[in-house]
Amino acid sequence: DLTNGSYDDILNAEQLEKLLYLLESNEDPVIVERALVTLGNNAAFSANQVIIRNLGGIPIIGSKINDPNHSIKEKALNALNNLSVNVENQVKIKVYINQVCEDVFSGPLDSAVQLAGLRLLTNMTVTNDHQHMLSNYITDLFHVLLTGNGSTKV
Repeated sequence: DLTNGSYDDILNAEQLEKLLYLLESNEDPVIVERALVTLGNNAAFSANQVIIRNLGGIPIIGSKINDPNHSIKEKALNALNNLSVNVENQVKIKVYINQVCEDVFSGPLDSAVQLAGLRLLTNMTVTNDHQHMLSNYITDLFHVLLTGNGSTKV
């Protein structure tokens, strides 16, 4: 237990490195999900956004968006979303945009995975740097926004 039982503690670089190793080397869905939640929570802090990137954490987290377990996929998208607030992280996260779009527009309407994907796409397109990557998905995006519930439309 890296945080002595508290999910509110902010991890240091050494702890983040151990957590990333655990995420990369473990297949137990309960452990993977907890690791992603902890990484996602810690990625809300700007210093940790840089540390996670420098430790090679973005591709480790990004690989989990292909997990067949929807809860793991959602937690990975949430962690990437928090990491995407950092513009330098966006350069590494942009490689996942097409996969996120495919998942968002082919999955169940108003699902947790769809909402997490939409949040990530929103952060990735705040600046002009990556907006062009959504050009092939505009029709799908409008469909989701028109047919989705209140949470999806927000």
